[in-house]
Amino acid sequence: MSNNILKFWLKSKINGRKEEYQLYKENVKLMKSDIQRYKQYIKDAQEKKYLGDGYKRWEYTLDEAKLAINFIRPNSKQDIEYREEQGDTFATKLQEVLSPDFDLRFHGTPIYFAEQIIKSGMISSSADRYDGYINSTDGRGEISVADREGIGRTINFFSDISSYQRSLPCGCIFALLPKDKEDATFGKEQSIMHSVNLRQNPQQLFGIFTSPENINEVKKWMSKAKFNPDLVYTFEEFLKVVEEKSKEVDKKNEFKIMIQDTQAEDISSNNTKELNQENQEQNSEDKIEDEDRSQ
Repeated sequence: MSNNILKFWLKSKINGRKEEYQLYKENVKLMKSDIQRYKQYIKDAQEKKYLGDGYKRWEYTLDEAKLAINFIRPNSKQDIEYREEQGDTFATKLQEVLSPDFDLRFHGTPIYFAEQIIKSGMISSSADRYDGYINSTDGRGEISVADREGIGRTINFFSDISSYQRSLPCGCIFALLPKDKEDATFGKEQSIMHSVNLRQNPQQLFGIFTSPENINEVKKWMSKAKFNPDLVYTFEEFLKVVEEKSKEVDKKNEFKIMIQDTQAEDISSNNTKELNQENQEQNSEDKIEDEDRSQ
């Protein structure tokens, strides 16, 4: 038993929270059992030389379980309450402050995959990482994302907001910007975008938000990977950042509209002047023709 787990267990006994430690032990036991089972599936597949999608699926599942077990820990009541609150309210709050003209995309992932993303600097699909195996719906070269309207689905289904049931921390949501105009239109209706290489295009990462429990650890990963740790936020902090950025976007759009209106007025004024000049010239010509006739 590690020192941290021992301290938590002692604190739990004092606070009458032994059930949280008991759930932790049960989940560790279950996950270890799953890992052994997945290993056996892979071994059987190798012996039978069946290395198709089924083999790749167990390979993916085993890798996921081996990553997840490193993060399993006893729950805390405070963390659970925080995550339940965000699951219930965050999507609505974000929709209220995020400008429709601010094209921000959201990619949710468990905490253990978030670490791998930051370490590798790459957000990609299982099809890219496991030779064509598709764990969800993403094909090669693409990832699932949500916009401001679909953020609730990302929070509740892809960010491990409820993984405390397995004694796991909350996941992370990566807030991403399209790389260019083509990337902005690609797959927008299908809620996908191109894979994101954060090392080649660090400007695409607007921020990462997660629960307070994870903040320090995720910032450490960011620093170690040579990314900006200040881009890591709690849910509440992220709302404030988005609200400020949305105001900037709306202000720029208002200025663009004002310029366009001014240009349109100038064009209209010039057209009117040209028309008046043409009318004057035509009137002069008509007057000369009338005088010639009178002679």
